[in-house]
Amino acid sequence: MSVGRNELCPCGSGKKYKKCCGVVTPITELRSRHEQKLQKEYAGWVERLNHFVGGHVTSETIQEARSRFAAEVGLSEQEVTRPEWAAHFFNWCVLDVKTGGSTLLENYIKQHGRRMEPDLRRAFAGLHLNVYEIMEVDREVLTVQQPLTLEKHYILRSGNLNVMPGQIIVGRLLNLGLRNMLFPGSIILQPHVKDSLLGWLKEHPEVEEAADDTGKRVYTTALYRFIVQFGETNNGQAGTSENALLRRTYSLQNRGQLLKAIEANPAFELKKSDSTKEVWVYATRKEEHLFSALKDALLELYEVQAEVLLENDKLYLEGYAPELEEVAQLLLLPAYEHEEEIRVLTSTGSKLSKGTLFITSQPALPPKVLQWAVQTYFAEKWLVTPHEALEDLAPVLVAASDSKELHAKLESLLEQLEQDRKVGQGLARFIRTDMLRPRLSLPNHSMHVNNLLTRPLIEGLPESVYTVHPDRLAEINRFVQEMTSGKSEATVKKYDEVMNNFRSFVRCAFSPSFTWEQLRKEDLAYFLVHDIYTRADAVTKTLAANLLSVMTAFFKWLDKQGATSLHATMQSLFAELKESLPEAYRLRGLLEKEANHNLFNHATVPKDVVEETLVVLSVDANGLVAKRSNGEKITLSVAANVKDMLTADWMISGLFGKGEDGLWRLYGTPELYPPAIAHLLGVQTGVLV
Repeated sequence: MSVGRNELCPCGSGKKYKKCCGVVTPITELRSRHEQKLQKEYAGWVERLNHFVGGHVTSETIQEARSRFAAEVGLSEQEVTRPEWAAHFFNWCVLDVKTGGSTLLENYIKQHGRRMEPDLRRAFAGLHLNVYEIMEVDREVLTVQQPLTLEKHYILRSGNLNVMPGQIIVGRLLNLGLRNMLFPGSIILQPHVKDSLLGWLKEHPEVEEAADDTGKRVYTTALYRFIVQFGETNNGQAGTSENALLRRTYSLQNRGQLLKAIEANPAFELKKSDSTKEVWVYATRKEEHLFSALKDALLELYEVQAEVLLENDKLYLEGYAPELEEVAQLLLLPAYEHEEEIRVLTSTGSKLSKGTLFITSQPALPPKVLQWAVQTYFAEKWLVTPHEALEDLAPVLVAASDSKELHAKLESLLEQLEQDRKVGQGLARFIRTDMLRPRLSLPNHSMHVNNLLTRPLIEGLPESVYTVHPDRLAEINRFVQEMTSGKSEATVKKYDEVMNNFRSFVRCAFSPSFTWEQLRKEDLAYFLVHDIYTRADAVTKTLAANLLSVMTAFFKWLDKQGATSLHATMQSLFAELKESLPEAYRLRGLLEKEANHNLFNHATVPKDVVEETLVVLSVDANGLVAKRSNGEKITLSVAANVKDMLTADWMISGLFGKGEDGLWRLYGTPELYPPAIAHLLGVQTGVLV
């Protein structure tokens, strides 16, 4: 793909390509930058769209729309309110339904579209429900095609999207130029649905016309109804597993050809290999999780359904009968020579039961770090998974609620988990119980940045009882508009970046009853030293300066509105962080490089690994003398250019490992908290030296 020298530059500057990025920038790199820019701006505009809808649609209108959606799809109104249908209903209501001749999205774009990147505005306007067959699955991109037109699209793959070739995506694509994002609210269908779905598409040609004409988007509920009815018709046809664990023996005719078939199917993963034997796991279901703190190491958890053993001229399948039949069909195996009942899998010496996992990482992590990653992953999952003891609510939602009864149930559940951990039984064996109380903002004895909050953050929910009232977000928007009206592009960008990050934090951190007068230093400190890392693309000294200056202006602005007196309260924190916050952001980058080196340097494999916060006491020849949460004094080995910059009472939070030499080292990207933050966390600064 190319851009003419006299055409407008794709970066959006308004200049000709030859006088802008075309001077030195390859077009492929330029496209990538533009895509990243659109991705970054996308979340903020979705947030503003949610706010717009909340301010222009009454609860009565929503209820009427929900009743209509339920009737047209063939669901009960209660089903429509559940999480699995909430996004679909929202999309239909905002993107497809015309009221007074236009959709809510079209009204939104009319009012606010001028501030939106033109390509992003066009992408939002083109959102429509369509059907896509998955052709290829790569680590970062899905290749899909519309089954009727055969038009191909490339979708950026999110971390939680686990799919296979042949499956069908029913969803909306947000175009980012060469590639697309999958807009929230999609359904994954299995390959056997394809023929029936093709028949439905042939009867509804308006699907292909809907990209450019919102008037054609009248088929959405009909498509959902087809899917719901098809699911009911085909429900319960799958066979049930037999009780006996089996081992089947096959003769190998062409080992090389068989290996090619195994390697080409993503349901197989190599487990063990030596000169004579290979063991492959058959797992159609797997979960993946990226650990940004471990240089984006990918944790992969495969639910084992059968195992394939290749040894000399023999192939052995081990598992239960239905899964063994699946494997035999996939690999086109001949009839087996011998079948026997076995008690345990050959590779592990243990029984195969539902939920048995094979766990890997890319790249390979040191054993103790991998163990920490797995336990952290399951703890994170436990926090957001509904629990029957909590009235089928997730622990994080219970902790964020005002219900004393639910809080008591959560406390009882945590006490049981902690007791199980001590005796090494139950679920507690597989999760990090030490991180649960801080993440739930419950009383604990650790030094944890989450202790600055009074309730856990709630991410990813629509406006609800768990998120801040839309009026607070509207005040942030009004502040940005007033401060940037008529100002330069650089000023607009500065205010937008800071307040978009702050808006997202506020929305997640507080309930609808929150007012600005309730904002505490601790809340703001949490945003500046921890939360910002999850929202900003990169933390730099420039970002730190922008955060402090824009936030100062915001609190002055709030005070002028007559509702608060926050500026004087927050200014003391800003004064303490003026020099140290930029330094914390800079040093984090240096320590990140050191942690990455330690992580993949086989000469320093740790024998013990912990994630906690250390308080710096002093400096010696080997590194930093620091104090752990349990009071133990340790030596943390760090580079000289970091060691000489960190004075007493700074805090380092991260993943640390103890080596054979007795020294501790960083193994994950850390966070640094200046002494002012240590003071807010209750550390007696200036006394520990």
